[in-house]
Amino acid sequence: MLSLLSKNIIKTLAYYDIFSYPLKLEEIYHNLPINHCTVKEIESELNFLCEKGLVFRIDNFFLLQNNLEFVERRLKGNNLCDKRIKSAFRMSKFISKFPYVRAIFLTGSISKGYMDKESDVDYLIVTEPNRLWVSKLFLTLFKKIFLLNSRKVFCINYYIDYEHLEIEEKNVFTATEIVTLVPVFGKKYYDEFYSKNIWIKEYFPNFPKRTNTMIDEKENPVKKIFEKLLNNTFGDKIDDWAMKLFTTVTKRKFSHFDEKDFALAFKSTKCESKYHPKFFQKRVLVSFEEKLNRLQHSLNGSLN
Repeated sequence: MLSLLSKNIIKTLAYYDIFSYPLKLEEIYHNLPINHCTVKEIESELNFLCEKGLVFRIDNFFLLQNNLEFVERRLKGNNLCDKRIKSAFRMSKFISKFPYVRAIFLTGSISKGYMDKESDVDYLIVTEPNRLWVSKLFLTLFKKIFLLNSRKVFCINYYIDYEHLEIEEKNVFTATEIVTLVPVFGKKYYDEFYSKNIWIKEYFPNFPKRTNTMIDEKENPVKKIFEKLLNNTFGDKIDDWAMKLFTTVTKRKFSHFDEKDFALAFKSTKCESKYHPKFFQKRVLVSFEEKLNRLQHSLNGSLN
């Protein structure tokens, strides 16, 4: 009979097993959905699980599959991330100069400290209210014209304005993405974003709030001029037009999505723009549920 702590350790490792990503002891503690335990107690429970052959330890990593390749893959990905995060920081500094950009957070694999050759650098952008689509228009045009539409260093798939910072979808996937965000610009808005999404503590009560060296927030004169020119009814019309344009093009391009999935993967409102053609959230949640079901079957018991 497994203890509640053992069950939660297995569930935590199961989530990252979807990505073939082993965890260190402290990372398991941070990702546990319970907080009435210590790191020492977790280590003791891990030793028990390893003895039972339910969990495996390779060096200082723990995983559900006794596969050295997973550890080697992680170490290689961690090293590549250390290199690419520097260029992501430089690009963030450039993005911060665009009109109506108020905060920038790194998301996706780079925010977990891992990247491979195929990984994109993903960003979440916080904008001025009623100018989200203007901001997206400027950034998209720059990407298409000057970066030849490359996603490797410039993949902005999520925009929200600073009056609507609470994330509507509340599940283990979105909670993981929020707690692992790397703030690089707009500390004030990151603090507000974090407080608006404090519900993440229901999923990860031990995960520390991220701190990071932020980009200098000195006023950019060119940015200020552009915003002054568009802080009027003309700017309102451009924002409405850009929203309609992006939404129409996206609906045409991804017409194979059913209505419910499309609404989640490509949310398009005046205060939020999401562009997730791979609908990674759904894929991960389905994979996680399937993995838990298989584990419960093999253990002849519930993990709850």
